[in-house]
Amino acid sequence: MICNFRRWIFFTAIVPIALSCISPSQAAETRPFYDGRTITLIISTSPGGATDVAGRLVARYLGKYIPGHPNIIAQNMPGAGGIVSANYLFNIAKPDGLTILAVNRANYLEQMVGRPEVKLDFRKLNWVGSFNRAPMMITCRKDSPYTSIENMRAAKAPARFGEGGTGSISYVFSALVAEILDFKVKHVTGYGSAREIDLGVERGEADCRATSDITLVRPPWPTWVKQGFMTFVIQQGPAKSRVLPQTTPTVYEMAPPSAKPMLDLMDVMLAYTDFDRPYAAPAGVPRERLQILRDGFEKMLADANFIAEAKKLVDWDGTSHMNGAELQKKIDSTVTQPAAVIKQIKDILKEAG
Repeated sequence: MICNFRRWIFFTAIVPIALSCISPSQAAETRPFYDGRTITLIISTSPGGATDVAGRLVARYLGKYIPGHPNIIAQNMPGAGGIVSANYLFNIAKPDGLTILAVNRANYLEQMVGRPEVKLDFRKLNWVGSFNRAPMMITCRKDSPYTSIENMRAAKAPARFGEGGTGSISYVFSALVAEILDFKVKHVTGYGSAREIDLGVERGEADCRATSDITLVRPPWPTWVKQGFMTFVIQQGPAKSRVLPQTTPTVYEMAPPSAKPMLDLMDVMLAYTDFDRPYAAPAGVPRERLQILRDGFEKMLADANFIAEAKKLVDWDGTSHMNGAELQKKIDSTVTQPAAVIKQIKDILKEAG
Protein backbone atom coordinates (compact mmCIF):
# COMPACT_ATOMS: atom_id res chain seq x y z
CA MET A 1 0.00 0.00 0.00
CA ILE A 2 2.85 2.36 0.89
CA CYS A 3 4.63 1.39 -2.39
CA ASN A 4 1.52 2.20 -4.44
CA PHE A 5 1.19 5.53 -2.68
CA ARG A 6 4.82 6.36 -3.44
CA ARG A 7 4.33 5.47 -7.12
CA TRP A 8 1.31 7.78 -7.28
CA ILE A 9 3.32 10.62 -5.73
CA PHE A 10 6.15 9.97 -8.24
CA PHE A 11 3.96 10.04 -11.35
CA THR A 12 1.91 13.05 -10.25
CA ALA A 13 5.17 14.92 -9.81
CA ILE A 14 6.99 13.71 -12.95
CA VAL A 15 4.24 13.88 -15.61
CA PRO A 16 3.63 17.66 -15.35
CA ILE A 17 7.39 18.24 -15.45
CA ALA A 18 7.75 16.06 -18.55
CA LEU A 19 4.89 17.80 -20.31
CA SER A 20 6.30 21.22 -19.47
CA CYS A 21 9.53 20.25 -21.23
CA ILE A 22 7.73 19.92 -24.61
CA SER A 23 8.23 23.22 -26.43
CA PRO A 24 5.49 24.80 -28.56
CA SER A 25 7.57 24.08 -31.69
CA GLN A 26 7.78 20.39 -30.77
CA ALA A 27 4.03 20.26 -30.25
CA ALA A 28 3.52 21.92 -33.64
CA GLU A 29 5.59 19.24 -35.32
CA THR A 30 2.95 16.68 -34.45
CA ARG A 31 0.48 18.55 -36.68
CA PRO A 32 0.67 18.29 -40.49
CA PHE A 33 2.75 21.08 -42.01
CA TYR A 34 -0.18 22.28 -44.11
CA ASP A 35 -2.65 22.42 -41.22
CA GLY A 36 -3.98 25.98 -40.99
CA ARG A 37 -1.88 27.22 -43.94
CA THR A 38 -2.79 28.63 -47.33
CA ILE A 39 -1.36 27.56 -50.69
CA THR A 40 -1.30 30.10 -53.50
CA LEU A 41 -1.96 28.54 -56.89
CA ILE A 42 -0.70 31.01 -59.50
CA ILE A 43 -2.30 30.85 -62.94
CA SER A 44 -0.05 31.94 -65.81
CA THR A 45 -2.88 33.45 -67.89
CA SER A 46 -5.70 35.95 -67.59
CA PRO A 47 -9.10 34.70 -66.42
CA GLY A 48 -11.35 32.85 -68.84
CA GLY A 49 -9.09 30.51 -70.79
CA ALA A 50 -8.64 26.78 -70.38
CA THR A 51 -5.52 27.19 -68.21
CA ASP A 52 -7.47 29.45 -65.84
CA VAL A 53 -10.48 27.12 -65.75
CA ALA A 54 -8.32 24.07 -65.07
CA GLY A 55 -6.26 25.90 -62.44
CA ARG A 56 -9.32 26.98 -60.50
CA LEU A 57 -10.65 23.44 -60.68
CA VAL A 58 -7.42 22.15 -59.11
CA ALA A 59 -7.60 24.89 -56.46
CA ARG A 60 -11.06 23.66 -55.45
CA TYR A 61 -10.04 20.01 -55.00
CA LEU A 62 -6.34 19.68 -54.19
CA GLY A 63 -6.53 20.80 -50.56
CA LYS A 64 -8.87 17.91 -49.79
CA TYR A 65 -6.04 15.46 -50.45
CA ILE A 66 -3.21 17.23 -48.63
CA PRO A 67 -2.81 16.33 -44.93
CA GLY A 68 -3.99 19.32 -42.92
CA HIS A 69 -6.40 20.36 -45.69
CA PRO A 70 -4.89 23.78 -46.47
CA ASN A 71 -6.91 26.55 -48.04
CA ILE A 72 -5.93 27.08 -51.69
CA ILE A 73 -6.43 30.41 -53.42
CA ALA A 74 -6.08 30.96 -57.18
CA GLN A 75 -4.26 34.07 -58.36
CA ASN A 76 -3.82 35.11 -62.00
CA MET A 77 -0.39 36.37 -63.05
CA PRO A 78 -0.42 36.79 -66.84
CA GLY A 79 2.34 38.29 -68.94
CA ALA A 80 4.74 37.40 -71.76
CA GLY A 81 2.78 34.26 -72.61
CA GLY A 82 3.40 32.76 -69.15
CA ILE A 83 7.04 33.76 -68.63
CA VAL A 84 6.25 36.44 -66.03
CA SER A 85 4.71 33.92 -63.65
CA ALA A 86 7.39 31.29 -64.35
CA ASN A 87 10.13 33.81 -63.54
CA TYR A 88 8.27 34.69 -60.35
CA LEU A 89 8.04 31.06 -59.28
CA PHE A 90 11.74 30.45 -59.86
CA ASN A 91 13.23 33.70 -58.54
CA ILE A 92 10.82 35.21 -56.01
CA ALA A 93 8.39 32.65 -54.58
CA LYS A 94 9.56 31.07 -51.34
CA PRO A 95 10.49 27.37 -51.69
CA ASP A 96 8.31 26.43 -48.73
CA GLY A 97 5.70 24.36 -50.55
CA LEU A 98 3.07 27.08 -50.32
CA THR A 99 3.21 28.23 -53.94
CA ILE A 100 2.24 26.24 -57.04
CA LEU A 101 2.10 27.43 -60.64
CA ALA A 102 -0.26 26.36 -63.41
CA VAL A 103 2.48 26.52 -66.03
CA ASN A 104 2.08 27.51 -69.67
CA ARG A 105 3.02 24.12 -71.05
CA ALA A 106 5.13 25.42 -73.98
CA ASN A 107 7.22 27.98 -72.08
CA TYR A 108 10.21 25.66 -71.78
CA LEU A 109 10.79 26.18 -75.52
CA GLU A 110 11.69 29.80 -74.84
CA GLN A 111 14.39 28.61 -72.49
CA MET A 112 15.69 26.20 -75.12
CA VAL A 113 16.15 28.97 -77.69
CA GLY A 114 17.67 31.39 -75.20
CA ARG A 115 15.03 34.09 -74.94
CA PRO A 116 16.55 36.85 -72.74
CA GLU A 117 13.31 37.33 -70.79
CA VAL A 118 13.48 33.76 -69.48
CA LYS A 119 15.20 33.93 -66.10
CA LEU A 120 14.83 30.31 -65.06
CA ASP A 121 15.64 26.70 -65.84
CA PHE A 122 12.42 24.72 -66.18
CA ARG A 123 14.33 21.53 -65.40
CA LYS A 124 15.03 22.82 -61.89
CA LEU A 125 11.43 23.47 -60.99
CA ASN A 126 9.78 20.82 -58.83
CA TRP A 127 7.04 19.35 -61.01
CA VAL A 128 3.91 18.30 -59.14
CA GLY A 129 2.06 16.55 -61.97
CA SER A 130 -0.14 17.10 -65.00
CA PHE A 131 -3.39 15.87 -66.46
CA ASN A 132 -4.95 15.66 -69.89
CA ARG A 133 -3.53 15.24 -73.35
CA ALA A 134 -4.44 17.94 -75.84
CA PRO A 135 -3.23 17.67 -79.44
CA MET A 136 -3.19 20.85 -81.50
CA MET A 137 -5.27 22.05 -84.41
CA ILE A 138 -5.51 24.99 -86.81
CA THR A 139 -8.93 26.50 -87.44
CA CYS A 140 -9.81 29.59 -89.50
CA ARG A 141 -12.83 31.76 -90.10
CA LYS A 142 -15.05 30.18 -92.72
CA ASP A 143 -15.41 33.53 -94.49
CA SER A 144 -11.62 33.87 -94.85
CA PRO A 145 -9.51 32.67 -97.80
CA TYR A 146 -7.69 30.22 -95.52
CA THR A 147 -10.08 27.28 -95.25
CA SER A 148 -7.51 24.68 -96.35
CA ILE A 149 -3.76 24.25 -96.53
CA GLU A 150 -3.94 24.57 -100.31
CA ASN A 151 -5.77 27.88 -99.95
CA MET A 152 -3.17 29.12 -97.46
CA ARG A 153 -0.39 28.39 -99.93
CA ALA A 154 -2.23 30.16 -102.75
CA ALA A 155 -3.36 33.21 -100.76
CA LYS A 156 -1.96 36.62 -101.72
CA ALA A 157 -1.40 37.56 -98.07
CA PRO A 158 -0.41 35.24 -95.21
CA ALA A 159 -3.08 34.19 -92.72
CA ARG A 160 -3.11 36.22 -89.51
CA PHE A 161 -2.87 34.01 -86.42
CA GLY A 162 -3.95 35.46 -83.07
CA GLU A 163 -1.44 34.54 -80.35
CA GLY A 164 -0.19 35.45 -76.90
CA GLY A 165 3.56 35.59 -77.48
CA THR A 166 6.49 33.91 -79.20
CA GLY A 167 6.55 31.12 -76.64
CA SER A 168 2.83 30.52 -76.69
CA ILE A 169 1.41 27.19 -77.74
CA SER A 170 -0.35 28.66 -80.77
CA TYR A 171 2.79 30.43 -82.00
CA VAL A 172 4.92 27.28 -81.81
CA PHE A 173 2.40 25.05 -83.57
CA SER A 174 1.51 27.47 -86.34
CA ALA A 175 5.20 28.11 -87.02
CA LEU A 176 5.96 24.40 -87.23
CA VAL A 177 3.05 23.54 -89.50
CA ALA A 178 3.83 26.46 -91.79
CA GLU A 179 7.41 25.19 -92.13
CA ILE A 180 6.40 21.57 -92.74
CA LEU A 181 3.56 22.28 -95.18
CA ASP A 182 5.12 25.32 -96.88
CA PHE A 183 2.78 28.24 -96.30
CA LYS A 184 3.19 31.70 -94.77
CA VAL A 185 1.88 32.91 -91.41
CA LYS A 186 1.57 36.39 -89.94
CA HIS A 187 1.70 36.24 -86.14
CA VAL A 188 -0.53 38.76 -84.36
CA THR A 189 0.81 38.61 -80.79
CA GLY A 190 0.08 40.39 -77.54
CA TYR A 191 -3.24 38.85 -76.50
CA GLY A 192 -3.49 38.24 -72.77
CA SER A 193 -5.69 35.17 -72.78
CA ALA A 194 -7.38 32.59 -75.00
CA ARG A 195 -10.66 34.47 -74.70
CA GLU A 196 -8.98 37.67 -75.90
CA ILE A 197 -7.72 35.80 -78.97
CA ASP A 198 -11.26 34.55 -79.61
CA LEU A 199 -12.50 38.14 -79.46
CA GLY A 200 -9.74 39.17 -81.85
CA VAL A 201 -10.96 36.55 -84.32
CA GLU A 202 -14.54 37.74 -83.89
CA ARG A 203 -13.50 41.35 -84.53
CA GLY A 204 -11.55 40.39 -87.63
CA GLU A 205 -8.13 41.19 -86.17
CA ALA A 206 -7.05 37.61 -86.84
CA ASP A 207 -8.15 35.01 -89.37
CA CYS A 208 -7.01 31.81 -87.68
CA ARG A 209 -6.35 30.11 -84.35
CA ALA A 210 -3.81 27.44 -83.55
CA THR A 211 -5.02 25.87 -80.31
CA SER A 212 -5.69 22.66 -78.41
CA ASP A 213 -8.58 20.46 -79.40
CA ILE A 214 -10.09 20.84 -75.92
CA THR A 215 -10.77 24.49 -76.74
CA LEU A 216 -13.99 23.19 -78.30
CA VAL A 217 -15.59 22.61 -74.89
CA ARG A 218 -15.62 26.23 -73.77
CA PRO A 219 -17.57 29.25 -75.04
CA PRO A 220 -17.82 30.54 -77.68
CA TRP A 221 -16.62 27.43 -79.49
CA PRO A 222 -19.75 25.25 -79.15
CA THR A 223 -21.73 28.09 -80.69
CA TRP A 224 -19.10 28.71 -83.36
CA VAL A 225 -19.12 25.03 -84.34
CA LYS A 226 -22.91 24.93 -84.49
CA GLN A 227 -23.03 28.07 -86.64
CA GLY A 228 -20.15 26.96 -88.86
CA PHE A 229 -18.21 30.11 -88.00
CA MET A 230 -14.84 28.31 -88.08
CA THR A 231 -13.36 25.71 -90.43
CA PHE A 232 -11.07 22.98 -89.10
CA VAL A 233 -8.05 23.10 -91.39
CA ILE A 234 -5.59 20.60 -89.91
CA GLN A 235 -4.77 18.72 -86.71
CA GLN A 236 -1.52 17.58 -85.16
CA GLY A 237 -1.58 13.78 -85.42
CA PRO A 238 -0.30 11.21 -86.01
CA ALA A 239 -3.44 9.87 -84.25
CA LYS A 240 -6.58 11.88 -84.84
CA SER A 241 -8.25 13.80 -82.04
CA ARG A 242 -11.35 12.22 -80.53
CA VAL A 243 -13.17 15.58 -80.48
CA LEU A 244 -12.40 17.00 -83.93
CA PRO A 245 -14.18 16.03 -87.16
CA GLN A 246 -12.51 12.87 -88.43
CA THR A 247 -12.33 14.46 -91.87
CA THR A 248 -9.77 16.96 -90.55
CA PRO A 249 -6.39 15.85 -91.96
CA THR A 250 -3.29 15.48 -89.80
CA VAL A 251 0.06 17.14 -90.38
CA TYR A 252 1.56 13.67 -90.75
CA GLU A 253 -0.88 12.81 -93.55
CA MET A 254 -0.17 15.97 -95.52
CA ALA A 255 3.59 16.23 -94.96
CA PRO A 256 5.81 15.23 -97.90
CA PRO A 257 8.35 12.40 -97.36
CA SER A 258 11.14 14.98 -97.27
CA ALA A 259 9.60 16.49 -94.12
CA LYS A 260 10.44 13.48 -91.92
CA PRO A 261 13.24 15.35 -90.06
CA MET A 262 10.83 18.20 -89.40
CA LEU A 263 8.19 15.81 -88.09
CA ASP A 264 10.78 14.40 -85.69
CA LEU A 265 11.56 17.92 -84.60
CA MET A 266 7.85 18.59 -84.13
CA ASP A 267 7.73 15.65 -81.72
CA VAL A 268 10.28 17.49 -79.55
CA MET A 269 8.70 20.90 -79.87
CA LEU A 270 5.19 19.58 -79.23
CA ALA A 271 6.10 17.27 -76.38
CA TYR A 272 3.89 19.49 -74.26
CA THR A 273 0.74 18.08 -75.85
CA ASP A 274 1.31 15.01 -73.67
CA PHE A 275 1.14 17.09 -70.48
CA ASP A 276 -1.61 19.55 -71.18
CA ARG A 277 -2.11 20.86 -67.62
CA PRO A 278 1.29 20.92 -65.84
CA TYR A 279 1.79 22.20 -62.29
CA ALA A 280 5.10 23.03 -60.62
CA ALA A 281 6.51 24.27 -57.33
CA PRO A 282 9.68 26.35 -56.89
CA ALA A 283 13.13 24.82 -56.92
CA GLY A 284 14.33 23.98 -53.42
CA VAL A 285 11.03 22.87 -51.88
CA PRO A 286 11.82 20.33 -49.10
CA ARG A 287 11.54 16.83 -50.49
CA GLU A 288 8.92 15.67 -48.02
CA ARG A 289 6.63 18.63 -48.81
CA LEU A 290 7.04 18.10 -52.54
CA GLN A 291 6.05 14.47 -52.10
CA ILE A 292 2.98 15.53 -50.13
CA LEU A 293 1.96 17.80 -53.02
CA ARG A 294 2.60 15.09 -55.59
CA ASP A 295 0.67 12.49 -53.61
CA GLY A 296 -2.22 14.88 -53.12
CA PHE A 297 -2.29 15.70 -56.83
CA GLU A 298 -2.47 11.99 -57.71
CA LYS A 299 -5.27 11.36 -55.24
CA MET A 300 -7.19 14.37 -56.54
CA LEU A 301 -7.12 12.93 -60.07
CA ALA A 302 -8.95 9.84 -58.80
CA ASP A 303 -11.77 11.85 -57.23
CA ALA A 304 -15.00 11.05 -59.06
CA ASN A 305 -16.31 14.59 -58.70
CA PHE A 306 -13.05 16.07 -59.98
CA ILE A 307 -13.13 13.73 -62.98
CA ALA A 308 -16.72 14.72 -63.77
CA GLU A 309 -15.94 18.44 -63.59
CA ALA A 310 -12.71 18.08 -65.56
CA LYS A 311 -14.58 16.19 -68.26
CA LYS A 312 -17.12 18.98 -68.50
CA LEU A 313 -14.75 21.94 -68.23
CA VAL A 314 -11.58 20.85 -70.05
CA ASP A 315 -12.68 17.58 -71.68
CA TRP A 316 -10.31 15.40 -69.65
CA ASP A 317 -10.78 11.71 -70.39
CA GLY A 318 -10.06 10.78 -66.77
CA THR A 319 -7.01 8.66 -67.61
CA SER A 320 -4.28 10.65 -69.39
CA HIS A 321 -1.94 12.19 -66.83
CA MET A 322 1.64 12.20 -65.57
CA ASN A 323 2.70 12.01 -61.97
CA GLY A 324 5.31 14.43 -60.69
CA ALA A 325 8.29 12.13 -61.12
CA GLU A 326 7.28 11.23 -64.70
CA LEU A 327 6.74 14.87 -65.59
CA GLN A 328 10.12 15.83 -64.09
CA LYS A 329 11.84 13.30 -66.37
CA LYS A 330 9.79 14.40 -69.39
CA ILE A 331 10.74 18.06 -68.93
CA ASP A 332 14.40 17.21 -68.41
CA SER A 333 14.66 14.96 -71.47
CA THR A 334 12.75 17.43 -73.65
CA VAL A 335 14.72 20.54 -72.71
CA THR A 336 18.08 18.77 -72.82
CA GLN A 337 18.73 18.57 -76.57
CA PRO A 338 21.86 18.58 -78.78
CA ALA A 339 23.03 21.94 -80.10
CA ALA A 340 21.95 21.01 -83.63
CA VAL A 341 18.35 20.49 -82.51
CA ILE A 342 18.35 23.75 -80.56
CA LYS A 343 19.57 25.55 -83.68
CA GLN A 344 16.75 24.06 -85.74
CA ILE A 345 14.18 25.23 -83.21
CA LYS A 346 15.73 28.71 -83.16
CA ASP A 347 15.66 28.90 -86.95
CA ILE A 348 11.99 27.89 -87.11
CA LEU A 349 10.89 30.41 -84.49
CA LYS A 350 13.09 33.16 -85.96
CA GLU A 351 11.67 32.63 -89.43
CA ALA A 352 8.16 32.57 -88.04
CA GLY A 353 8.74 35.79 -86.17
